[in-house]
Amino acid sequence: MNDLLKMSKGNKKLKNTLIFDLPAGKTCPMANECHSYAVMNEKNKLTVKDGDNNKFRCFAASQEAQYPNVYKARKYNFDLIKKTLDNDYAIPLKSIRLIQNSIKKHINKNIDKVRIHSSGDFFNGRYLSVWLAVARLNPQLKFYCYSKSLHLFGTNISIPDNFFLTASMGSKLDRLIHAGYFKRYAIVVNSEDEAIKKGIEHIGKPYEIDKDDSLCFKKDPFALLIHGTQKKGYFKNLKK
Repeated sequence: MNDLLKMSKGNKKLKNTLIFDLPAGKTCPMANECHSYAVMNEKNKLTVKDGDNNKFRCFAASQEAQYPNVYKARKYNFDLIKKTLDNDYAIPLKSIRLIQNSIKKHINKNIDKVRIHSSGDFFNGRYLSVWLAVARLNPQLKFYCYSKSLHLFGTNISIPDNFFLTASMGSKLDRLIHAGYFKRYAIVVNSEDEAIKKGIEHIGKPYEIDKDDSLCFKKDPFALLIHGTQKKGYFKNLKK
């Protein structure tokens, strides 16, 4: 296969990390409070559309609206993934081979981690199974992700030791986190004070704020500070 997926390398905060992305929102079936996505408006310009229950805007959707090349790259990845999934047999070997070959193309000797989806999510179980297979093929790498598609990680799913899932609060399936099925989860907060307050309320101690994805490899839940462009008046309304 000549066509390979587009991947990027992390910045100073995400050292030694290879990053793979899909379109924000459109590949996030369980997104709720952050559900937003880039669309082309009547003036042929990319803009952000927010979901019905949106409370804060997904930074990745804002990226796509601001940078057309980012939007195109993520759409390209999604189209290519769907093409291999749709045309494959019971075991999605074409998709596994696609991701495996793409990693080999983009990786260098300093890369030891792969972040799956700084934008997007596991849009179905078949697609998730592909990434789990790729992780097994690359035990020398750590694969990690935030996900709201928690229904896909059932008791019948075998997760390799080098695959690290952080459940993401603000989904349609938060009840699974509250029920204790996912010990490590991330919650978005607006400030350090909110991380302290909500942490004490939820787990009896302040949430630690993750700034470089390092807490994705530890056991406890943690907080993420909101970032990216928000809806007009968002921060003003917080002060009321």
